[in-house]
Amino acid sequence: MYLKNLTLRGFKSFASATTLRFEPGITCVVGPNGSGKSNVVDALSWVMGEQGAKSLRGGKMEDVIFAGTSTRQALGRAEVSLTIDNNDGALPIDYTEVTIKRTMFRNGGSEYAINGDTCRLLDIQDLLSDSGIGREMHVIVGQGQLDTVLHAGPEERRALIEEAAGILKHRKRKEKAIRKLNAMQGNLDRVTDLTAELRRQLKPLGRQAELARRAAVIQADLRDARLRLLADDIVTLTEQLSKEEADEKEVRTRRGAAETALNQAQEREAELEERSTAAAPALARTTETYHALSRLTERLDAVRGWPPNATRTWSPSRARSSSAATPRNWRWRPRRQPPRRRSSRPGWRRPARSWRPASPSAPPPRTPCTARSAAWRPPHAPPPSDARASSGWPPAWRDCADA
Repeated sequence: MYLKNLTLRGFKSFASATTLRFEPGITCVVGPNGSGKSNVVDALSWVMGEQGAKSLRGGKMEDVIFAGTSTRQALGRAEVSLTIDNNDGALPIDYTEVTIKRTMFRNGGSEYAINGDTCRLLDIQDLLSDSGIGREMHVIVGQGQLDTVLHAGPEERRALIEEAAGILKHRKRKEKAIRKLNAMQGNLDRVTDLTAELRRQLKPLGRQAELARRAAVIQADLRDARLRLLADDIVTLTEQLSKEEADEKEVRTRRGAAETALNQAQEREAELEERSTAAAPALARTTETYHALSRLTERLDAVRGWPPNATRTWSPSRARSSSAATPRNWRWRPRRQPPRRRSSRPGWRRPARSWRPASPSAPPPRTPCTARSAAWRPPHAPPPSDARASSGWPPAWRDCADA
């Protein structure tokens, strides 16, 4: 296995894409100070997963991105690709060439890829650890590290020997497994604590669960009761709605009958109004005739001398037609005729209330006779004609009294 080529783009001093091809044998990079020889070694360490900025001779990881010059602006990312020849199968992958690429952005994000497929940093470390190279393998010795190797202590020398013997990768895997076991033990202790805590809460939770079950049963019964009540309400409302619909139908029927009767009454009213309008002239003539007859009757009564407050009665059995002043089948009667009253004493008649006219010049009342004779008159009868002339009777009453 050997390196075939290395491509740098935007890494430190390599602003443009630069490709270094390594041929079989010994390859060396020669150049003056500041030409970027150490940047090539840093690119190899960085693409194989180096995470320490100090190992890359920088203060922070973003310093590996080209920072720009006076004639060229800074770039936003750095990208390094390393192609390894795997014809001997040193890398545990089914490819004769393996290309590892790492890209870093100025905002701190990183991307890794193996043969164009995105992967994790751990995948790259596992791939290179079986071959004896990697970020923690001492296959790359930088400036100042040779003196550290020569003056290393027993433990550091042991680490170098283990790395050369290929034991370092297994030790790293052991350490990783121990870390996982420690993390798992911590999780197990936490689960144990949680189990003990939950075990103490089992009894209260059991009581709460029992109460919850009872509450669920009660809620189910309550829900069923509500549903039954709602069903009863629906049945009641349905019956009430049917009854109201029947009542509404009956009311509509009655309304139709009432409207029919109203239309008939309106037609009858219109007919009667037409007949009344047609009979209005005849009624007016009849009324005028009635008033004319009334006025004529009053004038006739005044001519005949009838009093205005006299009562006219028609009596065929007592008709008087002998007098010319009295009309046929009519007679004069006073308005008030008090009844006769007999006393309980024999031979004595209670004086009747004599008739008095309303005029203050009327004659004094007549004393009734104690015995019947031809000259006796009832108290309510008008006086004789010879006395009427001298007692102030109205002239219209004289002829009426003679009649």
